[in-house]
Amino acid sequence: METKAEVLKYLFTRIQEMIPVKVLKAKKDKDYFTYTVENDCSIEFYIRTSQSGHAGKNTFCMGVTCRIRNPFLSKLISEPFNEKDTYDNLIVLFSNQYDWYNQNQMDMDYFLDNKSEKTPEVERFLNDLKDNFFSYIIPFVNRYRRIIDFYVNPGHIQYIIGSKQFILGVVCSLLCNREEFIKEKLVPLAKADENGHIFKDYFKATNYVTDIVEPIKKYIADNNISFDQ
Repeated sequence: METKAEVLKYLFTRIQEMIPVKVLKAKKDKDYFTYTVENDCSIEFYIRTSQSGHAGKNTFCMGVTCRIRNPFLSKLISEPFNEKDTYDNLIVLFSNQYDWYNQNQMDMDYFLDNKSEKTPEVERFLNDLKDNFFSYIIPFVNRYRRIIDFYVNPGHIQYIIGSKQFILGVVCSLLCNREEFIKEKLVPLAKADENGHIFKDYFKATNYVTDIVEPIKKYIADNNISFDQ
C-alpha cells in the first residue's frame, strides 16, 4: 500500500471481513463505507484523512467516525413521545476523538508516512477499531439484552450524557424485566453529570417515572413489543 486510495480500498475489504454480524451489502463512496447488515441495520465508517505535506507525497493522518443505525431501537426511543426520529435510526456514534459512551482507547490520529511501510500502522488502526468499536455491533444489531451491560461497566459509561442514552436504558430495563435497574442504576448515572441536564429540560419532564418511564411502558404494551420477537 503506497497511496491513500490503496489504503482505503484495503480497509473497506478488511472491515467487511471483521464485522461480527452478517453483511448483506457493502458500499464504498470514497472514504465513506456503508455495510448493510441484518435486522435492517447498517454500520457506517467515515475514514477521516488529512494530508501531512511536510513529509512528502502519500503521507497522511487517518482517523475514524463510526455509526450504527437500527430502526427498531430508534422507534423505541422516539415514538413513545410522539417524536420523529431526527437521527435517522442512528443508535451509536463512535469516533477516535470521542465515543457514544465514555471510553476511548484509540489514538487521535494514525500517521502513515511515505517513507515507511504503511501496513503496520493500518493493522494497528484495525486492531484498535476492533477493540474499541466492534464490541458495540452485536448488542446493538441483534443481541439487545447485552446493551444493559454497557450501563454497569464504568469503563464504558461514567454518567449518562444525553437523553437518548437514558431512554435506551429504560427500554432495555423494561424489556429485560429489570425495571428496578432504572432507579438503581440509570437515574444515578443521569444525575452523575454535574449539570444534571437530563432532569431539567428532558422532554419537559417533572417526574421521570410518569413523564418518561410510563410512556415507554405503555408503548411497549400497546404494540406488544419484546426483544424476542
